[in-house]
Amino acid sequence: MSRFNMVRRVVRHSIPVVVGLVCFGGASVARAAAYTLLDLGTLGGSNSYSNAINAFGQVVGTSNPVGDATQYGYRTAANSAINPGSRLGAPGGVNTAQSADGINDAGQAVGTANFTANASITHAFRTAANGALNAASDLGTLGGPSSGANGINASGQVIGASDTTDAGITRAFRTTANGVITAASDLGSLGGSEVGALGINASGQVVGYSFTAGDAQSHAYRTLANGKITAASDLGTLGGIGSIAYGINNSGQAVGFANLTSANTHHHAFRTAPNGLINAASDLGTLGGTNSEASAINTLGQVVGASDLAGDAIRHVFFVDVTGGMQDLTNLIPANSGFVPITVNGINDSGQIVGFGTVGGQTHAFILTPTPEPVSLSLLGLGALGLLARRRR
Repeated sequence: MSRFNMVRRVVRHSIPVVVGLVCFGGASVARAAAYTLLDLGTLGGSNSYSNAINAFGQVVGTSNPVGDATQYGYRTAANSAINPGSRLGAPGGVNTAQSADGINDAGQAVGTANFTANASITHAFRTAANGALNAASDLGTLGGPSSGANGINASGQVIGASDTTDAGITRAFRTTANGVITAASDLGSLGGSEVGALGINASGQVVGYSFTAGDAQSHAYRTLANGKITAASDLGTLGGIGSIAYGINNSGQAVGFANLTSANTHHHAFRTAPNGLINAASDLGTLGGTNSEASAINTLGQVVGASDLAGDAIRHVFFVDVTGGMQDLTNLIPANSGFVPITVNGINDSGQIVGFGTVGGQTHAFILTPTPEPVSLSLLGLGALGLLARRRR
């Protein structure tokens, strides 16, 4: 697996250094008491992993085919399981590996793939809307051998990271709408040798991480709309020497995790205020343990992630609403599902959550869909009637 998509699954556990809500007019009127779970299955092999979900319930990720010898990127139909038609394609040959890591509402998928028979070289890709992965999907690099894409917005701007012509230097990139990676795509840095872009919103604001001067620390950053990384982009920490941001919504709220101590022994999930810095008010806490990480945020400000439980021997996935503390998602899925969730990586504005977990000795991707409480459904109906009444006037 390419190091460019590994960052989404690995770096959140070590850095160097939702219940669903429906809003009308800013008022929350529907709250989920539980979730239904859809097992997405696989491409025929043992395992599947999910990385993102769009507004229509389309999911992208990676799955093994029969034999488990490699992995392929997939994109599902809306609220549907993986099937043979979900596979994105194999531009470099039958056995080339790939991962799909982001999707927009048009169905454009982005990620990382081998475009040649050389398994050590990967390139970022962007498909056409609900299209296949092919030679035209190749976004190129910032001059070095490899690159990978982590996200895409509604305009078709893609973000990720790429090798450069300087050995040991990795930079984040943001393409123009449906453009390829060019020198102008380079987002710069906070002074260090490695930078990654992990989230983008509709206006082109990007979040991720950058090493600081001397590579002693890694800090989360958030750019201005279509801007570069500057000193003002540094989001800071929760008192320690490291942080990383994984997601951003259209209001400029960033989520991720930050260290609490200089020894990097404790880190907590955070959600900033719109275009604000990481501070004490951003700290989302934990489910009782030492560490937590926030992986995604939707337009409403609902957050998902994972946290240690008391004693730190067990980790559970969590949901944080616009107000209130962490809720353990493990307690809100059907008890007879057989699933043990491991990670949640995305949440859309309908409150659907995508992740993966173990079931029957395998790892499968899943979608959690919120089930509104009966009283909330009544309120939702009243809200809809009110909207109809206003329209009739």
